[in-house]
Amino acid sequence: MLTQVRRIKAEDHDAINAIARDLHPRWFTQYALNDIGSAIRTDKGMVALAEEKIVGFATYKRIDTKTVELTWIGVYSNFHRKGIGRALLNSIEEELRREDCEVIEVGTLAATVEYEPYARTRNFYHAVGFTDVRVEPSAYKSGDDKLLLRKQLRPDSDGAALPNEINRFSSE
Repeated sequence: MLTQVRRIKAEDHDAINAIARDLHPRWFTQYALNDIGSAIRTDKGMVALAEEKIVGFATYKRIDTKTVELTWIGVYSNFHRKGIGRALLNSIEEELRREDCEVIEVGTLAATVEYEPYARTRNFYHAVGFTDVRVEPSAYKSGDDKLLLRKQLRPDSDGAALPNEINRFSSE
């Protein structure tokens, strides 16, 4: 089914926005749709194609010289659980290792908010090797808590593992 993962091109923007709209409102809010539109113009990214049709995308940006933030990832809902998200992340990780990146971070809705679609999202991130770092109370415009996850790409880079325990921040 999956035929190719490649870098995002300008002509992919409409197809990526269509995927984002497909995931609205279960995964993406209206604010997210606007932010995705901006991210695909400014951030680096990849698209996944199945039979020459774009069925998934992921965007990312540098936080510092060794760390990248996965800003958005989306796959058409009828293509979920077919390895497309994993293929997108694998392609990004390969590129980042070549660029001497050590860490990928991603934020998502925390488990403190009981919402099934995001339980699936957290399970996906854990399945591809991300670990929970901390919960940031009321971090989103909605007032919901954010979970920060991290994946170390070069576990032997400095001989020390990154922290993977949950740190609760006080909202005071």
